[in-house]
Amino acid sequence: MSEDQNQPKAEMLKDVDIPDHFVIDYLTMSDGAQLRHIYYHPENPDGYLLLYPGLNTLVLSWIDILNGMAEANYHVDYVESREKHTSIMIRKTHKINRERMMDDFVESIDQLDIKNHDYIALGSSLGADTLLIALSQKRVKPKYSILIGPTPVFGYPFALVLVLPFINDWIYQNIGVKIVKKIILGNYTDEETDPKQHRKYKLSLELASIYKLKASLRCWRGMKLTDFVPNINGDDSKCYFIGASQDKLHPETETQDIANMIKNAEFIDLKTNTAAHDQPLIDLMLALEK
Repeated sequence: MSEDQNQPKAEMLKDVDIPDHFVIDYLTMSDGAQLRHIYYHPENPDGYLLLYPGLNTLVLSWIDILNGMAEANYHVDYVESREKHTSIMIRKTHKINRERMMDDFVESIDQLDIKNHDYIALGSSLGADTLLIALSQKRVKPKYSILIGPTPVFGYPFALVLVLPFINDWIYQNIGVKIVKKIILGNYTDEETDPKQHRKYKLSLELASIYKLKASLRCWRGMKLTDFVPNINGDDSKCYFIGASQDKLHPETETQDIANMIKNAEFIDLKTNTAAHDQPLIDLMLALEK
């Protein structure tokens, strides 16, 4: 395998132990890139769930949801987008841009045994943005859409815009990650009120593939959900927007404003980022089918 091939190392795939009843494989996209897919497919499921996590998010963030929905006998598919350290890509061949990442999302659903069922699509952060855009373009049609902390305008500080082109793997691992952790963890997490969020963000920054993350940040910068959300038909997919009023990184007022733009959409405040990734969210999803 050439050095250009971004084959994830085995030890980097385990930000958390994956339970034995889950299976890990890779979905091959139309351009040849491979996305990690973690799934649990019981013989007679009581429901279907597709989970599409946010920018650089680790499975650590969602393991409780995966376990809880599996215990509820749900057919569960967890697909990681290509900017994550787990994807298998060749730099000169496989591109990271907004259109390609949108295609990944739709192609993943096409490959999985869910689109012919009434399924729940759950997206967080950039995953929620991707789901909303796909809904607006009528490329997907889940029965229910769960949207956690979508980003009204995707952006980052101008200082980062200036230095981003000069950050390589060595600079990031030895200098950049320390600075980014100080900014992100210091300004957008609270170790006292939500220690789990603090820990998972810290680890995600340490495991990040900087060239993938850079490309993703560049291609999504400037994206405005207001350009897409008004085109969503709330009758096609019932949308539930999940806010966390104590989450500094995803202000619940922004989430509520987006929810107000979609017919029949509902906004629910689960208070903390951790609650939005734990039993309260499981209870919400299970209640949808009752």
